[in-house]
Amino acid sequence: MSRAHRALLLALTLASMQASADVAVGKASSSAVRERVLELVNQARASSRRCGDERFSATTPLTPSSVLNRAARDHARDMANHDYFEHIGRDGSTPKERLARLDYHSNLTGENIAYGPVSAEEVVKGWLSSPGHCANIMEPGYREMGIAVASGKKRGAIYWVQEFAVPRR
Repeated sequence: MSRAHRALLLALTLASMQASADVAVGKASSSAVRERVLELVNQARASSRRCGDERFSATTPLTPSSVLNRAARDHARDMANHDYFEHIGRDGSTPKERLARLDYHSNLTGENIAYGPVSAEEVVKGWLSSPGHCANIMEPGYREMGIAVASGKKRGAIYWVQEFAVPRR
């Protein structure tokens, strides 16, 4: 085997090992965490699955949305800064209303939140084991996703927000 082939094989092996490692909050960049959550969600959507009593067929992958990322970030930071954990914002806003504030209009909107998971793998696994969160992930009508994570003031206070929507054209 030539030196070039060995180098390529080593690079591919290292990349494979990196992709399979947990992407942890605080140890990876926020963009790496977002990319890993999207990758895991799209892997889940690629296979049929049961979410509680509801059966979902495999469906199309989601694409990232900078606007949905921003909405998720704003809500995650608000929860972290003010020590609460709810889909309804402190101002009474719903996920759909928070998206509309950012000039993103959708007929179909969903949101998953989580408190505590330390990695992309852990949060997606938790969502997939919860019927309602799993149903949001598998909903075939969604086309875009945003994700954010924020750390609260208390140790281990990690807030996750995942937004789903389909933009009106």
